[in-house]
This record gives sequence, C-alpha cells and structure tokens, in this order.
Amino acid sequence: HHNFLKRSAILKRNSGAILVSENVAYAYNSSRSVYNAWLRSESHRKVIEGNFTHFDISAKKDAHGFWYFTNIFIKK
Repeated sequence: HHNFLKRSAILKRNSGAILVSENVAYAYNSSRSVYNAWLRSESHRKVIEGNFTHFDISAKKDAHGFWYFTNIFIKK
C-alpha cells in the first residue's frame, strides 16, 4: 500500500471520487491465485464487495520476476 494516500488524493481530486480503497498482492504467480486469496481474506473480500462504482487492476513484474497486483476501487 506504499503511497496509497497520495494515489487516493489524486483520484479524489482528478476523478471526483469520494471514497478510495485498494487491494495489493505480491509474489503470486497468476491473477486467479491473487483473486482467490483476496476472496479468502475477510478484509480484502470486504473491499471487493464494497459499495464502489468503479475499479481498475494492474499487474507488474519486479526486477526479480515477482508480480505485484493492485486493485483500486473508487466511489463517485
């Protein structure tokens, strides 16, 4: 969640979001495994099932070949 507050402020300012949340995962080898892990976690599932109007997801591999997944949720 590094720099989440900065990302949240930018989304609120530029998109009119009134609420911002995110799920982050590291070192999973597939999007399916990340999604399943998020659903098994009560706090992550709560965000996925939350009262949001928009979302986006990204995945990036680091220099060591490990994946970072971020799922951003906003409510306008």
